[in-house]
Amino acid sequence: MEFVGYVVKIGNCYFKQKVNCDYVICRSFKEAMKITTIGYAKKIAEETSGVIKYLYVSDKKLDEYKEQ
Repeated sequence: MEFVGYVVKIGNCYFKQKVNCDYVICRSFKEAMKITTIGYAKKIAEETSGVIKYLYVSDKKLDEYKEQ
């Protein structure tokens, strides 16, 4: 398993992006913004009352990605 970043979960949705000081959320995990720094993830989580989720990719998925 390899660590790839963080996402912020807000209820049943995920943080997608911040546009003009407004937060855009989405229902799909695949559309969620992958955040690479814990500081930014904590800031978004605090501002939105969200929870930080850690993202990992399995070795199998890494091997499939490298073959492409």
